[in-house]
Amino acid sequence: MTVAVAASTRAASPDCSAVRVNGSSLWYPISQRINGDGGLKGVFPDLAKQVFGSLGVHLRFGPELPWKRLLTLLENGQLDVLAGAYLTRERQEKFGVSLPVMKEDVAVFIRSSLPSRPENLQDLVGLHGVAPFGASFGEEFDSFAASRLTIDRQPFDKLDTLMWLLIENKADYLVIARQEGERMVEDSAAQGLVEILPWPAAVNTLHFMFSKKTPCIALLKAFNEALRRQLDAGKLDELLKDYAGAAGR
Repeated sequence: MTVAVAASTRAASPDCSAVRVNGSSLWYPISQRINGDGGLKGVFPDLAKQVFGSLGVHLRFGPELPWKRLLTLLENGQLDVLAGAYLTRERQEKFGVSLPVMKEDVAVFIRSSLPSRPENLQDLVGLHGVAPFGASFGEEFDSFAASRLTIDRQPFDKLDTLMWLLIENKADYLVIARQEGERMVEDSAAQGLVEILPWPAAVNTLHFMFSKKTPCIALLKAFNEALRRQLDAGKLDELLKDYAGAAGR
């Protein structure tokens, strides 16, 4: 059955001999480059290998690039597939969007010396926040943040710099994906100096994004069918468990 699917996929997209894939270099465990080896790893790149492999399609992973640059390349057709992104109305209009792969909480991390504990987004008004450069956390949060919050988004070389701004009391809070923030706390030995608030700033679904300006968009239907088979077989849970174990070592 796999051979038949692969053959029909290639027939539907004769000009897509290889799929150009890229993703964030800093988003644990979604997509990342580990130990400076330059290779793209994480839940989404690994799923891409499994799914496209089952379709008989060759992948070419791109080099490390800023997040905004990746979105521009995808929009212009210079990148075929983005491995992992939150869904927004704008992205749904611009790109071909895969099935939802998983949900992820966006969390708020605060310095422990903050006089009071914010209980909702409104309580962050008047405080000094930081967040990764170029990151979107969903339309509802982004809209509220743009109109009400003060969030500094500097393009630091390492995300861990954001955690150190909290540790050194140079910022009041950090907004970031929960799992990535928890990893940063562990790596920075920030327990007791930084706290994670119990409520999410946002909850988003994560998807693969396909460029509409390349022949590879013809792969989307077959990709979704193969992706569903991988998810139903428990591949996502397996990958999440593997990366959680690797982070703990």
